[in-house]
Amino acid sequence: MKRTKIQILTLVFLVFYVIWEINVDRWLTTVLGPIIRIDLIFVYPILIVLISISIYQMEKKSNK
Repeated sequence: MKRTKIQILTLVFLVFYVIWEINVDRWLTTVLGPIIRIDLIFVYPILIVLISISIYQMEKKSNK
């Protein structure tokens, strides 16, 4: 099954997100005060859109 550019972008973005979360988790162990994760306001919508488009593309290809 051939991957589209959006699907490849989604996989790359997910890998970078996992790496980012691992680093943030390590950083959180050094912080004593309350944590406000502003980065998630931007990351989650982008992930949701990319994953949704990728799933749609996969479903569209499987129905052909």
